[in-house]
Amino acid sequence: MMQTPSLSVPVNSVSLLGIVESDLQAVEARLIAETRSDVGAVRDISGHTLLSGGKRLRPALAILCARTAAVDRPEYAFPYERVIAAAAAAEMIHMATLMHDDVVDEAHERRGRPTASAVYGNGITILTGDYLLAKSISLLAHNDENLHVVRVFSDVTVAMAEGEVLQAAVAHHLDIPIDTYEEVIERKTARFLAGCCETGAMLGGGDSAEAAALRAYGHHLGMAFQIADDLLDFLGDPKKTGKPLGTDLRDGRVTLPLIHGLRSADNDTREHLRDRLLAHDGQGSDADVAAITAILQRTGGFEAAQHAAEGRIESAILELQAFAPSPYRDALERLARFVVARDR
Repeated sequence: MMQTPSLSVPVNSVSLLGIVESDLQAVEARLIAETRSDVGAVRDISGHTLLSGGKRLRPALAILCARTAAVDRPEYAFPYERVIAAAAAAEMIHMATLMHDDVVDEAHERRGRPTASAVYGNGITILTGDYLLAKSISLLAHNDENLHVVRVFSDVTVAMAEGEVLQAAVAHHLDIPIDTYEEVIERKTARFLAGCCETGAMLGGGDSAEAAALRAYGHHLGMAFQIADDLLDFLGDPKKTGKPLGTDLRDGRVTLPLIHGLRSADNDTREHLRDRLLAHDGQGSDADVAAITAILQRTGGFEAAQHAAEGRIESAILELQAFAPSPYRDALERLARFVVARDR
């Protein structure tokens, strides 16, 4: 991926989350326990997705925000089990959406491993994803104190579904405005991360202003995270990202680098680019992807998208000023900087 000296940091997602490692281990144990269904197929398919790994970004955000909010409240009885349950529920929602996405995208691999749909089939994978969504809410709803958490995650799930539908509706539309692109990624990605952060803040005893600050942090982080993903679709190493270059491009997703590249190109280049994009109706060759990538590099599409992601990260970090310095707040800042410097 292109170099970003101002934000690049010599860390990885494992090292910067070390401060909550024991909490994340508790989340992992809770996930295993909660997906141990009496129905063997449900257990097997859930376990297949669970064991495929992943960043565990959403539970980490919930935990870090809870810890950040609780730092200045030594008298507050930290609700550890509720925090772990909320973090596990967030990951279950994420697992369900990945399973559904893989079916829609007809993806055969994720993170270098066969997808659940490739192994077990589409229908049963979709149904298991539905199970995980229901299970995530059930996990929270059994505690009467979690009504606000259930509301946040329910609203997040609705927004994600709307975002996926909107993304499908505007696929292959090369002239969508940036506002439409931002609405898609806000609904499908940013609102989820914002909800994880807001939930963590509330469970950590934060007041309404602190919950709003961490929600805004999560929103900006989510926007930057998705833009960085869009850049990796063109510039990443498939061995690290786990998917071929140009996957989104072949699926007709018009992302920020492409929007900026089309806007900045001269008329001849723009028409050539549009011809390349429309000629194969999503079946473009590796040569087509390479040619489009070269054009976007030349027209500044990648640079503009990277700048937008960096701006979002700086906005996210500003929201953290509402909190006193602490190892947990510092981890949130490092995590934000990592989002736009990552290579997978």
